[in-house]
Amino acid sequence: MLLLVGLVLCLASARALTTFPQKLQVGNLDEDVVVTCNTSEQQVTWTLNGELEPMAELVAEGRTLTILGLDLPAAGNYSCWAGSVLLDTTYVVVRSTCKERMNVSCQAESYRGSFRCSWRAPSFSVFRARLTRSNGSFGDWVHVAGRGGGFSASFADPSFCPFAEELHPLQLHLEGLSDNSFLSFTIHFFIRDIVRPDPPQELTVRRRGGRLYLAWAPPASWPLPKSYFALLYRLQYELPDGAQADEYLEGREETSLREGARRVRISCRDPNASPTWSPWSAWRDLETARPRGPAAR
Repeated sequence: MLLLVGLVLCLASARALTTFPQKLQVGNLDEDVVVTCNTSEQQVTWTLNGELEPMAELVAEGRTLTILGLDLPAAGNYSCWAGSVLLDTTYVVVRSTCKERMNVSCQAESYRGSFRCSWRAPSFSVFRARLTRSNGSFGDWVHVAGRGGGFSASFADPSFCPFAEELHPLQLHLEGLSDNSFLSFTIHFFIRDIVRPDPPQELTVRRRGGRLYLAWAPPASWPLPKSYFALLYRLQYELPDGAQADEYLEGREETSLREGARRVRISCRDPNASPTWSPWSAWRDLETARPRGPAAR
């Protein structure tokens, strides 16, 4: 499932951070930001990114430092010192204001309350995410792995009940960080809208009464009982001329095979909710299952 979210992605950055700083402060572009040193010392000195660099837009007073008109060069790691002793550190970033569209794709393999989301955000080096569960409680922040500008993470709602109607959507809150900018957004969705089953399994071809029959089993990850979590199956045949023909079956796990077909594969989906089909199973060759020669008659 693709969720289109309005995001801030126009601020370029070096990808220096690998995790969220313990103490983070977000300010608006061109607005003043006050950073406070968590100490009992009355007078401290400040460094920005490890360098003692007095600037006209920085005003120090006691345990506070005011950044006048926060901009990208002023973002970074602010540390306060008593002589050579480090007292406190605050990472200051700019809340982004230039918005673009970004696709967030979330997918669940069944109704067990677990799912996986992925997205691309090349301008940001690290993300974290937190799930608001179906019972209203908050999950812990989850560090999101990133590679080549792509991010993905798995989540689970232990309070999710597969037999109950989903009355309220889940909420997934994401925060992204670069060395100088910050974004925050929330996506809302129902599990029923992002379910994509795994392929059916255990495909077997049997000959009975002069005809071939295909049998299969639901995906191992699909919940039980079958009577409650029925599946719609789609069989796709490849014919001798290379054409393909489809057949649809609901709630069944066996069918006689189409005469003359060379091979068959099968997919499935929830007929009552998500319209997304599972990936196809591997093709099953039917030529080798047919009897050959007079002795087989």
